Amino acid sequence: MEIKEIIENSRFVVLLGKNGVGKSTLLRKLKNDKNIRYIYPERGGVLRYDLSLEATMDNENVKWASDEGSLNSFPKFKEQSAVQFRRLELLILREIELLEPVRRNLNYTFNSVLDSINNLLSTIKIIRSDETFSVQPKNDSADIPMNGLSSGESELIALAIEVLKFSKLEISDKILLLDEPDVHLHPDLQYKFIEFVENVAKENFKVVISTHSTAIIAGFSSEADLQIVPLKSKDQHNLIPFTRNQICEEVLPIFGTHPLSAAFNKSPIVLVEGEDDKRVLEQVVRSSNGLLKLSPCVVGSVDQMEEWEKWLDQVLPTIYDEVRAFSLRDLDDSPTAEINDSGVVCRSRLNCYAMENLLLCDQSLAANELTPDAFKKRLIDWTKSNVDHKYRANVQDLIDSYDNRRIIKIKNIRNIIVGILTSKPWEVFVANLITEHRLKYDSSPHSLHTYLGQKALKNLFTY
Repeated sequence: MEIKEIIENSRFVVLLGKNGVGKSTLLRKLKNDKNIRYIYPERGGVLRYDLSLEATMDNENVKWASDEGSLNSFPKFKEQSAVQFRRLELLILREIELLEPVRRNLNYTFNSVLDSINNLLSTIKIIRSDETFSVQPKNDSADIPMNGLSSGESELIALAIEVLKFSKLEISDKILLLDEPDVHLHPDLQYKFIEFVENVAKENFKVVISTHSTAIIAGFSSEADLQIVPLKSKDQHNLIPFTRNQICEEVLPIFGTHPLSAAFNKSPIVLVEGEDDKRVLEQVVRSSNGLLKLSPCVVGSVDQMEEWEKWLDQVLPTIYDEVRAFSLRDLDDSPTAEINDSGVVCRSRLNCYAMENLLLCDQSLAANELTPDAFKKRLIDWTKSNVDHKYRANVQDLIDSYDNRRIIKIKNIRNIIVGILTSKPWEVFVANLITEHRLKYDSSPHSLHTYLGQKALKNLFTY
């Protein structure tokens, strides 16, 4: 799909990819149309009004900036934003004067527009002044020198002014191109800025953003008309967008506060079928004292696993180098634990029916000073003492097929088994077994290693 087709069918588009994959190049190919405004990724200058600069600027757009920004940077971006502030003020005052419905809304003033910018700032505020505006601490009235602002604060104010000014231009089919708006912004500010952009643009213009920050994606609401386009290389011709969905909601928080750090690959994501598996893996990480690092993420069901794996394979290479990601399935009724990988996702399947079957492995029984025969006798004794129990038949099935206990479904009687074995929560007990015995290889039919399966053992519990 071509980028113009994606933009045509969406209010917001995010080009997601690492440095050097052609995000800015793709944006700059779009910028020459009259209805399009392009914001350069390297935005220099000081938030200070410059009269001589205003004289060189066109009344509706900044055509002269095309030459200024020919090298992917705009050295006077913030001075331009100060000029845009004056023009924004004029446009809003004219809007109030000329449009009666607007004039009737007494809550709509230029100061109310400034409030939308000040809501983005935690410690400072911008105040109208005779020239343009000044900046003050939120709890004080003393002006702060413009060159005393942090790079993130001045960046955020300048970008917010540009967005608001663009929203007021009387141009049809407007498109704002924001190239790496995350520069200099803490992930929390990135999130707040995207909320601001969505609110301003949702009925007025379209926005295309290039970024390598997942915090930008997270900033959009679940209702936003958003398409995310992963870019992997400059020679990528067919663009395949995806929408914000349940996978995004579950996976994005795992990327962490600083999504571009190497921390993600040091604690890679593991897709699992349910909360039980997640709790076991989380306890494995805790019990290993930092030797094992995993970030389990619940998919919901095995039927959804493939969709999530494809999503990770599509997205992760656009953000990280040397990507590692995993998935872990139950064996269920599959005849074999063997399973092929899905792109960058290393897929494993347990070699037992489900995670709780590890309760029945030899190491589990031995940890409670039981032999397999002794545990079987305890199960028999339980059936004799619980003749009317609703799960007695299930326990009897386990006894009758005891040699095949690795592949029997025991979910309904898991708590009964735990009650016979241990006083600990079963997830903690199983996780401690994995941590303790993962390097003590045993190939016997009912060993922990046989139940885990070679691929899961190697890729999840020994690296």
